[in-house]
Amino acid sequence: MSTESEFPITHPVAVSDLLRGDTVVIRFQADAGQCRALADFLGIPEVRAVSATLKLRAEPGRRFILDGPVTADLTQTCVVTLAPLETRVETPIRRVYQDVPPDDEDPEQDPFADDAPDLVEGGVIDAGVALCEHIALEMEPYPRAKDAPEPGTQPSDGGKDETARADNPFAVLAQMRNLEK
Repeated sequence: MSTESEFPITHPVAVSDLLRGDTVVIRFQADAGQCRALADFLGIPEVRAVSATLKLRAEPGRRFILDGPVTADLTQTCVVTLAPLETRVETPIRRVYQDVPPDDEDPEQDPFADDAPDLVEGGVIDAGVALCEHIALEMEPYPRAKDAPEPGTQPSDGGKDETARADNPFAVLAQMRNLEK
């Protein structure tokens, strides 16, 4: 598990505030420094903007829900052309936290489910960490420019004729393999 200090954005909320019945609303707009730090964290060239309106509230059973819309404008690198590519993450976040460890015998709890609750650590839920993780999970893992060549297509040979391709080392090896048969 990563420590919170590794995340470029943090916004801790004490669980004690939520247990009083309060709903905490977090309106987040990243500044230039946070955008640069988040780009470094995500391993991408640039984060142009991040905004979110998150609500954090308690539910029965010492469960806590963090949800709301998230928008992030990113500059990623095309996996084919290596050109900069503008992408956007625009999805709702929904994270469930639990203040006490779940019962191992709970038949309703699937330990392999994606929506298994996160455990509250130190009496604090960090909405900023959840935001960073959400953007990392929702951004395009293999961004591809619209004009990038499709997989399996031959790249342009720059005007050379087909005999030049027949002389490449792999073509020569293929011909030698066919001669041995």
